[in-house]
Amino acid sequence: PIRDPQALRNATPEEFAERAGRVLSELNYVHPFREGNGRAQEAFISELGRHYGHEIDFSVITKPRMIEVSIETTNDPSSPVMKHVIEDAMSPGRREAIRSAFEDLREVGDEPLHHHVRTARAGEEITGQILGHDNRVASLVTDQGIVVADRADLPEKLPDEEEITFTARSDFSRVRREQSAQEAQSQPAPARQPQPDHNPELKAIEAQMAAQRSRERDDDDRER
Repeated sequence: PIRDPQALRNATPEEFAERAGRVLSELNYVHPFREGNGRAQEAFISELGRHYGHEIDFSVITKPRMIEVSIETTNDPSSPVMKHVIEDAMSPGRREAIRSAFEDLREVGDEPLHHHVRTARAGEEITGQILGHDNRVASLVTDQGIVVADRADLPEKLPDEEEITFTARSDFSRVRREQSAQEAQSQPAPARQPQPDHNPELKAIEAQMAAQRSRERDDDDRER
């Protein structure tokens, strides 16, 4: 997928993410080193992105998410989930959204890097309970982990404790524009509005993911 430099130079961000995601999935499947595969793969993909004008920041991709995505793409190489990982790490708006979700998790006393955290994809129907929100994004506790959505995709009035279902539409470009405008005006980011304590729900999600990992992976083979 990356042997043609011209194809990479001419690729749209979405096309680049698709190619880089395929490479990352294949490298993970090959697993060429005794240890350090995850770190080496991320360093390689980050450098590939820099070479073709894309900043890819894997600091917003959590270990539980990468483990589950690696399993899924091994079982189904056609799955788009690794492309979504690259898009979340490459898109400034999506990175800002995920960092906001990290902040929401810290507000309720949870470690963000212990959770599967991702942004919503356009056209995706999401059901979850609001964890926190501001005028840019909202993070939700779902049965698939923490999903972050553009606030504009949700109803104006959000429920306090009930679940909400909606269809995502945004590509998160608005989120980045608003963040850039705030930085240009030297204004602080809008205050997050945490919801009631969600620790029981978060712990249940974490336990579910841990059970799945123990069934589907060998710790030595999957160690990052």
